Amino acid sequence: MSLLGNGCRTVALSWWILEKTGSAKAIASVLVPAMIVSLVLLPVFGPLGDNFSRKKLIVIADLGRFLVGGVVASMVYYDYFNLVLLAVLYTASSVGTALFNAAEPGIIPLIVEKKKWQTAFQQSYGINAFAGVAGGVVGGLIVSVFGVFCAILTDAASFLIAGLSSNLIRANTVPRRKRKVPPIKSLSHWKAEFFDGFRLLFKIQVLFWLAILAMMINLAQAPLWVALPVFVKLVRNMPAWYLGGLESSIALGAIAGSLILNGIQKFLKRRAILIYCLVLQGIGFMLLPWAPGVILPMAMLFGVGLGSSMANIQFETQLALVIPDSHRSRFNSIIDFLCLGLYPLGTALGSLLIAQSGLYVTLGIMGLLNILMAPLILLIPKLPELLEVSVHKAGGFLKKHYPGIVV
Repeated sequence: MSLLGNGCRTVALSWWILEKTGSAKAIASVLVPAMIVSLVLLPVFGPLGDNFSRKKLIVIADLGRFLVGGVVASMVYYDYFNLVLLAVLYTASSVGTALFNAAEPGIIPLIVEKKKWQTAFQQSYGINAFAGVAGGVVGGLIVSVFGVFCAILTDAASFLIAGLSSNLIRANTVPRRKRKVPPIKSLSHWKAEFFDGFRLLFKIQVLFWLAILAMMINLAQAPLWVALPVFVKLVRNMPAWYLGGLESSIALGAIAGSLILNGIQKFLKRRAILIYCLVLQGIGFMLLPWAPGVILPMAMLFGVGLGSSMANIQFETQLALVIPDSHRSRFNSIIDFLCLGLYPLGTALGSLLIAQSGLYVTLGIMGLLNILMAPLILLIPKLPELLEVSVHKAGGFLKKHYPGIVV
């Protein structure tokens, strides 16, 4: 529900900002501060997810985002456009996003038996992608028919529904910890767990270097969310529903990727799948501005979503298998922090590049960088074993290669 609302907000805010300013830089000025705050707070909130009920944390996060969404909807209703205030509110919402993202990944391993984790992650990814499809389509239609206000209001309501729904989870989502390790009771205790997470991750080289490579890939892909509204409104002069359709094409590709991944894994090694996924995404970026008509650009973005989902599902599943529950929120938060660490910079640089060199050059550079970075996956030590480790042997992966680091 919240992702459906996010789809509405992405379309609506981009459309509103372009209507008022006509500037890609203005979109970036709202997105980038929120990205930075969300990234910085993600590892800060990680220790909370390893100590307290993850369900309660995501409920708090959703209700907070509901309140902020209501304020943004009021701005639109009264036609009070203030770019600085909009950036502040969007940043405030990102605090809830950081708390949600720190706690949510650790819930599935607590409610699903280990041998079904990949299936669970695939289903979760598919459901989320479906919400992305619906959000993009619904957002575009609502903006086109009813206006920006209704789309933002839908976003706010979705967080309320999501928070109330998450509160119905009956499983115990308090992380499993050894009895001798008490939950966080003081600032110094939180600080110790915060830095312990970074220290341990830096010692697990395969995860560290994979996160660094993902950081560079995300830097190259970051300008997409500024490029798409510019492509639709300023280059193609199309209505808001087409922007929603393009975003939904990415989500449709993600659904397809979650459905076909098991079949592809029977014929290709998982490391090879990662390389092909990056190349596929790069081709999609490069061909997008040159694709004629209405359908072909959607096909390019379908390929981007396809590659993204297959790569992410593999990574998330294997990460869940090898990381103990007592460290899962911290490790996931820090890895996400590293993976997305340059995303705000990429978004800002992308908006500047679009303004200086145009959309065609920007998307071409994005695609080329993706393709060039794909072979670097082959240089990461122990990655093949991490990706191929079975459910029954996953618990021994860290003990075998990094003895004594995580106990």
